[in-house]
Amino acid sequence: MKAPFPLPNIVIKDVRATHARDVLRHITDALALAEGVQAPDLMKVLMDAEMTGGSAIGDGVAVVSARAPALMVPRRLCAFAQLTRPVAFRGVDQHPCDLVFVMVSPDTETQSHLRDLSMVIRTLRDRDFVDRLRVAPNSERTSNLFHAREMALSRAA
Repeated sequence: MKAPFPLPNIVIKDVRATHARDVLRHITDALALAEGVQAPDLMKVLMDAEMTGGSAIGDGVAVVSARAPALMVPRRLCAFAQLTRPVAFRGVDQHPCDLVFVMVSPDTETQSHLRDLSMVIRTLRDRDFVDRLRVAPNSERTSNLFHAREMALSRAA
């Protein structure tokens, strides 16, 4: 059986930021509030990932992925944010990003982290799906798009 798509724990629309670190701070604060993780620790892990590997995958999309100590992140956490204005992330092209997917997994889950990361990147390289994310009017509709994608992938398995 194929693994389920890594759905975002939170979806944030209309994020106002001027730098990648501002976007990541907004996301880590939201994850801390929703999931009970420590925002400063998570912020450091995500900034290290962004600075060492880069996350822009093209077409204005960034996927920031990291593994963290299981005591800090006991289960996989995902977040999706749509920015009001694109900001620069390190990566494959020089185009600023307006869509950002964050995935942090416990460091004990290397195989599943890589599998899930691959699934997220393939999904966010689907231009039709990305276009639908960009025009979704609110967080609920955006979440519904991710759920529909998960269901479609489950049926295809």
